[in-house]
Amino acid sequence: MEVSGVFWLAIIAMVLVAVGFVAWPLLKSRRKSILVAVAVAVPVAAAALYSWLGSPDVDPTAQRPMSTATANTTNERIGSVASMVDKLASRLRDNPEDADNWLLLARSYKHLNRVDEAIDAYKHAEALGQFDADLAELVNLDNSSSENVVDGAKIYGNVKLADEVASVVQPTDTVFIFAKAVNGPPAPLAVLQRPASELPIDFLLNDSQSMIAGMKLSNFEEVIVTARITRGGDATVALQGLEAKSEIVRIADNRHLNLTIK
Repeated sequence: MEVSGVFWLAIIAMVLVAVGFVAWPLLKSRRKSILVAVAVAVPVAAAALYSWLGSPDVDPTAQRPMSTATANTTNERIGSVASMVDKLASRLRDNPEDADNWLLLARSYKHLNRVDEAIDAYKHAEALGQFDADLAELVNLDNSSSENVVDGAKIYGNVKLADEVASVVQPTDTVFIFAKAVNGPPAPLAVLQRPASELPIDFLLNDSQSMIAGMKLSNFEEVIVTARITRGGDATVALQGLEAKSEIVRIADNRHLNLTIK
């Protein structure tokens, strides 16, 4: 039953009780006295019940509807933020090695609930040495939804460290393994990141590790694969020049690569 119905039924019940108490001793009196008693009892009982229950039709927790002006202002702000984010994405296409701005872009996309774009931007930031726990969780959830699924092209092989430089590398250093198109964008097409403590590493690069939407291994015929040791989170600089590069690899050949970092 709605609150307003309960309210008025309670009023009626209390009025009847009040009338009973007031009218009973007056039953033998004149009819006018009874009417006066009822006239007094009804508003008194109603007022008492109103003070106890409050207004039945007003929900103090209800939010006031947003005015048209406020709604328009909110939409304008959202549109302005989205416009700035798109401009940032455009700048990164010209400067794809800017790790800080890739991370900023990923966070901005997440704020705008553009999840797929946030994941793509964060993968690029992570490949360049940036880390964000919330965004990493998004990537993990995305990966788990497509677990054991490998789409399109793939490149696989092994990376090891030459004995003569093993003493230079610490277990906490990072190994980045990535493929770049021979004739294509400067950004990697696929990236794998592993701690140096796991060397030697068997790797697999495929379309699921694409850094930018629409830029996948399967979109290109030839790539160069690089394995690089880094320290301090800067994926663009090899530790003391420690890296290994493959020759030009035709993806269609589907052959195993052996890379030795030295």
